[in-house]
Amino acid sequence: MQDAPYERWMTFLEQAMARYDLGPRHIADLGCGTGKLTHELFQRGYTVTGVDLSEEMLMIAQSKVERPSPKLRFLCQDLRELKLPERVDLAVSFCDSLNYILEREDLRETFARVRQNLKPDGCFLFDVHSVYKLREKLGNNVFYEDNDEVTYLWQSRYDEEKQLVEYDITFFALEDEEEELYRRFHEFHVQRAYDVDVLRGMLRDVGFTTVEVYADFAWDVPTNSSERLFFVAR
Repeated sequence: MQDAPYERWMTFLEQAMARYDLGPRHIADLGCGTGKLTHELFQRGYTVTGVDLSEEMLMIAQSKVERPSPKLRFLCQDLRELKLPERVDLAVSFCDSLNYILEREDLRETFARVRQNLKPDGCFLFDVHSVYKLREKLGNNVFYEDNDEVTYLWQSRYDEEKQLVEYDITFFALEDEEEELYRRFHEFHVQRAYDVDVLRGMLRDVGFTTVEVYADFAWDVPTNSSERLFFVAR
């Protein structure tokens, strides 16, 4: 994640707030991971609730808290069962987190839960990898990086019928610099691509009245070669 464009997500979010006159006081960061954006939002003065399924990631996110504050909390929850302590003005989910929800009904239920946890006139802003991105850029490909601290080999396979991409990633992480000892471990990820119209339909089915879609960190109309799609649902 060291090359993840966190600054671009923050810029897009701030532009969205201005464009839609949102002015949120309480923001939910869904699929917050280790809390990079959660902490950034908190530092900018918002009340923020970070939600993730991974206890390990949330432990890292919590470890970054310099002093406890009622304006910053982390919850370990499955987004399909999302239940916040109080409704929020704005929910965000970046870094293609929702591509990890592999079944349509599960994603639809996630959208419904998000809507239930928004205040009236609340807004849900999220991004996903497009079908084009998963099929043409990430699917059936090999990526690697070799440096002193971490080396990885990333192999991808794309299933056209199911619109699924599987990632097999093998890491070698430096554990003892003097002895030049590395620990090998493996991760397996699966993401699903969803057509724009399918996502738009799900959002409207669960009660979002306005759904707009943009592309690639800009306020552009998506094309067949757009890689990252941004949804604004109100």
